[in-house]
Amino acid sequence: VIWQGSLSYRDFTASDFIIYKSSLWACFPECDVMLRYNLSTMREELRIGGKTSPFNKPRNLFLEDDYAYVCNVGSKKIVKVNLTDYTVSEHLEFPEDVYQYIKSNIYGFVILKSGLYML
Repeated sequence: VIWQGSLSYRDFTASDFIIYKSSLWACFPECDVMLRYNLSTMREELRIGGKTSPFNKPRNLFLEDDYAYVCNVGSKKIVKVNLTDYTVSEHLEFPEDVYQYIKSNIYGFVILKSGLYML
């Protein structure tokens, strides 16, 4: 074990995390934030979101190249975050809650409230 501790923000636990370069990114649905932690120190370095947030109950993260795709249960959208310049844009929107997104080669898959779908 290299590190043992709590991954929390304002007393809430992360719903998902990804590793990108020398950082760990985590999302916190109750706070509408995505946080970057330094892997060496496990200290918070950067926050995206908060009171005015591009997120609405972010639940799941998917990493592809330099982008994090964030599934937002509250807004029914997948938001794309560029992890090099921190720009945020909408990627996909659905008519119901979106819980998880993954992409494999040319196919994307989402888990919505009603089931699994191939995009």
